[in-house]
Amino acid sequence: MSSSTSLTEAQVKAIVEQLRVGDPADPATVIGPMANRAHFDRVQGYISRGIEEGATVVVGGPGRPDGLEQGFFVRPTVFAGVSNSMTIAQEEIFGPVLSIIGYESEDEAIAIANDSVCGLHAYVFSSNSARAQAVARRLQAGRVAINGMQHDPLAPFGGYKQSGTGREFGLLGLESFLEAKAIMNLKV
Repeated sequence: MSSSTSLTEAQVKAIVEQLRVGDPADPATVIGPMANRAHFDRVQGYISRGIEEGATVVVGGPGRPDGLEQGFFVRPTVFAGVSNSMTIAQEEIFGPVLSIIGYESEDEAIAIANDSVCGLHAYVFSSNSARAQAVARRLQAGRVAINGMQHDPLAPFGGYKQSGTGREFGLLGLESFLEAKAIMNLKV
């Protein structure tokens, strides 16, 4: 985030505290458990790696959330002081872990975002719709959501780079399952 729009540590904590972790059947739950022990251990490993590499835990950290001592629940974790060379900035964690990387210009922000071997999903937040669209077009990601998480089950889904090959849904998704064949019938 640019220095002119930086969130305070207290603001980040207040936002994360609203993300209720718990039973997915409970409508108040925002984040459920990880899929299994291996997934839980993998996310915990990323949190530990972030700390080892020098990132600062703003909120969350290793272990389970208070009151959820059993199950594969992970504390929603936000790191600051992250450089783009850190593992937590470069790899897909697939858990409630966010890395904050500062930037000074729009071009620098786009360069940071694109400096990754992954490219599944990206987000752009702006009050200027045209500017958000322009930034979204420059991001190397399979999907880019502007000003929130929109999901269209009919839109193609897939990533760039090492975030998967092919697309699901939509015409592009169907084409990956097809093999073209031309039959030319000459009259004899």
